[in-house]
Amino acid sequence: MSAPLTLPAQIGRALQPVLRLVGPVLDDNVVRGGGRHAPVVVCPARPDAVRRRAAATCAVYVAWDSRRGCQYVGSVCRQGAGAVGDRLAEHYAHPTTGVARRGAWSLLTILPLADQSALEVVRNAEGWTARLLNPVDGSAHPRVDLTQTPAALAFNIGRQAQFGPAGAGTDADSA
Repeated sequence: MSAPLTLPAQIGRALQPVLRLVGPVLDDNVVRGGGRHAPVVVCPARPDAVRRRAAATCAVYVAWDSRRGCQYVGSVCRQGAGAVGDRLAEHYAHPTTGVARRGAWSLLTILPLADQSALEVVRNAEGWTARLLNPVDGSAHPRVDLTQTPAALAFNIGRQAQFGPAGAGTDADSA
């Protein structure tokens, strides 16, 4: 396996505000290769390379061009450790945009989220990432509630799961 790519400084600076917001819901245990875990996986924008480096089933990914400009922000949440690579292959197979994307996207950064992340958290993280990076390509990003960060949303979803559905009575409620 080849040595992992390092995060280019320009991209690292662009990702700083994203990592501040999304950082609490990242899962750094999905990075393959090398003994060290990092919150961001850096790969050539090729499906095979992505499958080798990232085992995330839920993630936000950012495509960068050769000049380190943000081209696209997307998310994936599906079964299988190759989920991000599979999604990238789907982008490249698209009949109208695939060829252009293959030519323009040179590097992919992957922000892996916990496998059990709720789809709502994944979409929220994508929306915030797109809002902060303003990609050239793609306009169907999820809208974000400016008062709700991915971490706050994950916490609220966790609390709802812990305490059951709203309106469910407990002995304490009926006292």
